[in-house]
Amino acid sequence: MPKEIRRSHCEVCVKTAQVPTRFVLLWAYRIIDLVHDNPRSIFIGTFVLAAGASCIALAPIMVKLSPLGPQASAFWRLSFALPLLSIWSLIEAKKAKGNDVQPTMPWGLLILAGALFAGDLATWHASIVRTSAANATFLSNLTPIVVVAFTWLTTRMLPTKAYWAGVGLALLGSLALSGGAPATNPDRLVGDGLAALTSIWYGLYLLAMARMRADWGAGTIMFFSSCVAMVICLAVTLIAGEPILPPDTGQSWISQWWPILVLGLLAQVGGQGLLAVGFGMVPTHIASVLILLQPVLVGLLGWLWLHESLTPIQVAGGALVLVGIWMAKRAG
Repeated sequence: MPKEIRRSHCEVCVKTAQVPTRFVLLWAYRIIDLVHDNPRSIFIGTFVLAAGASCIALAPIMVKLSPLGPQASAFWRLSFALPLLSIWSLIEAKKAKGNDVQPTMPWGLLILAGALFAGDLATWHASIVRTSAANATFLSNLTPIVVVAFTWLTTRMLPTKAYWAGVGLALLGSLALSGGAPATNPDRLVGDGLAALTSIWYGLYLLAMARMRADWGAGTIMFFSSCVAMVICLAVTLIAGEPILPPDTGQSWISQWWPILVLGLLAQVGGQGLLAVGFGMVPTHIASVLILLQPVLVGLLGWLWLHESLTPIQVAGGALVLVGIWMAKRAG
């Protein structure tokens, strides 16, 4: 690596980029950081990630409003997203034709990313109907810990103390925002456990996504990985015994299907698509913290749409999340 290369990111990114790669997913830290030296790119990427998190915040609300079960909703979420993702992918392919050298399609990583995202949707959607919207989102967004833990296991490197302080404050705020449900509501423990498992699938998915964004566009990655995830989600739906179509209630098609349409178009194409774009502009460890905006937005939407209680402590927790995200980004 040339000596003149300088990075302004946290110590873990710098040191990780100087050691041999032990696992394929860890390449995200070695290659992606090379394109993150542009402050303007990081600034724009931050807003892109925030917009993506805002779109994804609609997901738990829509799953609860869906006329289908959680697994069937995940299947249709991907199905409705694929047409737009295919157009996005074709546009990227047309632009890439002018390049002299095109990288080989990372089929292994695409299949892995699709499988991880299918696991994420299966456990997250199942948790949403078994616990509160804020709880499901908080526990499923422990991804900064997963990302850093994976890095530590493979490189023995840790982020700076300032970064951890910001992450800790954001997680503390998210815990306050969740209302302490894991400790005070035993009936929700199954849903909370599934949500926590989601953070593992999602953290590894984000690492795979970040690695591929070094060479490929967000639309291409989203289309092929969503195809894999859709097939797996269909299998999970059939195994779970959930009906593929909603019951005939005499309502119009749009009256029944609109929550799933929002899942596919806004949460999947808009939300996950913007995250994929942002992960090509912002370092992975910072991007995973920015996603913690979701519990704040979900708590607000849950209060507005589902009439879930939002106490002053939870409001203060939301403020702590925002401060923690700012601290972690500043440290990075």
